[in-house]
Amino acid sequence: MLVPLQKSGNKPPLFFVHGRRGIGLTVGSHFARMLGSEQPFYVIKANGMDGRRPILEDVPEMVAVYLQEIRQTRSTGLLRIGGMCSGGLIAIEIGRALQAEGRETGPVILVDPPVIPIGYEKRTGAIDASPRVMERVYQELRGRLLDQTSDSDAYDDLPFDPRDPEQLHLAVRVGVSTALAFAKYVPQPFSGSAEVIVSESRAPGFVHPKMPWRKLLSGPRLVHVVPWSHMELFRAGRKTVARLMKSMLEEDPASASLPEPQMQLAPYPLSEARL
Repeated sequence: MLVPLQKSGNKPPLFFVHGRRGIGLTVGSHFARMLGSEQPFYVIKANGMDGRRPILEDVPEMVAVYLQEIRQTRSTGLLRIGGMCSGGLIAIEIGRALQAEGRETGPVILVDPPVIPIGYEKRTGAIDASPRVMERVYQELRGRLLDQTSDSDAYDDLPFDPRDPEQLHLAVRVGVSTALAFAKYVPQPFSGSAEVIVSESRAPGFVHPKMPWRKLLSGPRLVHVVPWSHMELFRAGRKTVARLMKSMLEEDPASASLPEPQMQLAPYPLSEARL
């Protein structure tokens, strides 16, 4: 479900994909302001939270629907793709599909992807979707969703009202389906370029040579490490994350040259110095 937060502007538009719970940026309007009036900015939230669209239950289906919405919004020209947390995996697949069509997308922007994607090589085995497990997942997601939306400033960026029990229930149902979709999805290596913002707590596992992302990002990549936990990136760290994203978006994709093939690190102090 594509939501425009900033339609105007002459820069290539950024389409930013939701994370594992499906709600996307709860501070999207703040990001739109920080990215500037010349930056068209669209967030993609999981289908179904508004009660009007079907709930999507696997990643390939999400990719297909989101691609259609992106093409309808911007049928030609350069655009940018990004994703938060597990949504970076969908952003990669969207970028892969668009690049296969000959569309120029620039480096895919990943904001704090999971150290080990839950479906990576299906190491978790068969997914237990029993009622007992699903109820536990439901209650866990409900608690996290309430915590994530506890800031009243975020209400305007939500496709539902967390104070309405029925709307909250529907949003949690969508979150459960989205989490299961990511659990079933096995990510594949991406040879395109990527820029990554990773939290300090996830950085050691992300850059470790034996961990998944060394294989998953097989093309040019640049990693920026910021000194917050994953949960604080879009709270205490949101201004820095927005400034980093703005810096990435201002680079000319046609002339930008990311390092390859090694994983290059741009730690927080260096990232701040570039802005």
